[in-house]
Order: sequence, then structure tokens, then C-alpha cells
Amino acid sequence: MKKAIRLLYVVLAAVQVSCTSVLFVDTTMPAAVPVAQEQWKVAVINRNNPQLQEFNQAKKTAVFEAGANHAFLGAIDAILEDDTYDLVFTDSLNYRTPVMNGKLSPEQVQDVYFRQPHHLLLALEHFDTYFHQETVREQDEDGDVSKTAYYTLAVASTWALYDSTGQQLDRFILIQEAPYQSRGVISGLLAIGPAMANAGPAVNDLAWHTGNRYWSRLSPQPVAFARPYYSAKGFGAAAGAMAVQDWQKAISLLEPLAESSNRKEAARAAYNLAVVYEAMGNVEQARHWASEARARKEKFSLVLLPELGKY
Repeated sequence: MKKAIRLLYVVLAAVQVSCTSVLFVDTTMPAAVPVAQEQWKVAVINRNNPQLQEFNQAKKTAVFEAGANHAFLGAIDAILEDDTYDLVFTDSLNYRTPVMNGKLSPEQVQDVYFRQPHHLLLALEHFDTYFHQETVREQDEDGDVSKTAYYTLAVASTWALYDSTGQQLDRFILIQEAPYQSRGVISGLLAIGPAMANAGPAVNDLAWHTGNRYWSRLSPQPVAFARPYYSAKGFGAAAGAMAVQDWQKAISLLEPLAESSNRKEAARAAYNLAVVYEAMGNVEQARHWASEARARKEKFSLVLLPELGKY
């Protein structure tokens, strides 16, 4: 997916090479979930309830339960490695979610707090794992056609973060994927997919990474990216400011252009503003201007908006 996005940028830039440049940025994005310095005691509970699974197969249920436990351990490992926070151990059994993705009530959070005082409560709310299948058709030199089904294993863990009063600060689903198996398709029929009951070790590894990745949402993250931007036909001065990363000057030059009666010019200015604000780490404004550019049929914004959605 990342390669496809980069390729699309290159193709679009090549089409408009006479009027675009590329901005290379190394910056730090603010934490996706800002917390106060005083909130340093963290309790973690595993609320995943294997009884909510729609199937009734003991081996498969065991894979799901073990996967949830590994996601839980991944989050604990991340917190233990972060010197900013202290981990508070508490019991999870009393807080298993009674319905799919059910959130904790303030009373339940207070109950956890009474048992073990904390500032932040991280809860694994739900865990899922599944296979993606992609079938590839190939023809050899003799004209014979064969089909191969490629399977990707995915795990998804749903996390919720609460403060000690019960206010939900964040809810986020983390997905981790990896190639798993390939199988031939016989006589044009669908291949028989791999059994989830046998995928336990692979599920556990991916699950651990989803839990471990969640905690990074509480810290500023270094990022590096390249973005095409408009640099000709009226954008020369603003583009010059962008090239030397004089963001305030670039904004002051681009904002009037974004109000232009020339729709194409306004769309391109809006896109450039989105690039500037992303480089500054202001994701909210970057999304606003990228949305403005998309509404005006600007091409690059169609690629930029999904990228901004990752922050």
C-alpha cells in the first residue's frame, strides 16, 4: 500500500513536472493522545471476552484468547520500557466486556481506581484475527492457466484509554498484517483456506505488536515524508518560502491565493497549505486544507488525505 501511494505521487508529479516541486520534511508530530505530565500511573486491563466470538470451536477460541493475551502483554511491555510512566498491576476478570466493543462506565473506572489508584487506565476492549485472500491468475508459455490463492493473516486489537474519572481519552483499532500461506486453486474452484486453529504462533506475534504499538500514541513521533507541491504559475514566492521551510511566510502568501476566484489556483493553494501545516505538525489544519483542495477537485489531495488519516 505504501509503495502504491509513493508511486501515485511520482506519477502525478511527473504529469505536472513543469509546475510542481517536492518537499522533503523531517519533523516531529505531536502525540495523538496528549496527556498531562501528572498522569504517570497507568493501569492496564484485558476486557476481551472470548465468549463473544460467533464460533464455537475450542482450538480456534484458544487462538483468539491467546492472541488477546499477547496484545495485552505487548502493551504492558511498551509501558515498562517507557520511563515516563509507572505500571500499576490490577485484575482484569471483573471487567470483561459484556457486549461487543462495550466501553467502561465511569463507575467501573472508579472501581478499578478504588482497587488500585491510577491516573490512566488502558483497556484492551476487543480482539479479532482473520485471513485476507488474493487470487492470482498466471498463464505459462503453453497457454495453461493456473491460479494461486495468497493468504495474509491480520490481527486487530481495539484499545480505549480513560482518565481516573472515567472520561474516555482515546479509542483506537490497531491492525497488523503479514503474509501467511499460498495455495493452488484446483479446477477453478476456491482454494481451501488455512485453518485459524493452526495459526496461533503467527497470531501471537502480530498481536503483541499491535499492543506494543498502541503506547506510541501518547508520545510525539518523528516522521519523514516527501510531498509534491505547486511551485509555478503564481506560486513562486510561496514555493520559495516552502523550500526553505519558512512556514509562516508561506501561509501568509498562500491564504490569499486560496480565496482566489480562479478555482484551480484556489485548489492548488489549499493543497499547498495542507502540505505546510502537515510539515508544521498541525494535522487538524492540514486535514482542513486538504479537504478544501479535494472539494475543488485538486488531484494531490486525494492521496494526501489518507496519509493524514494515519496520524
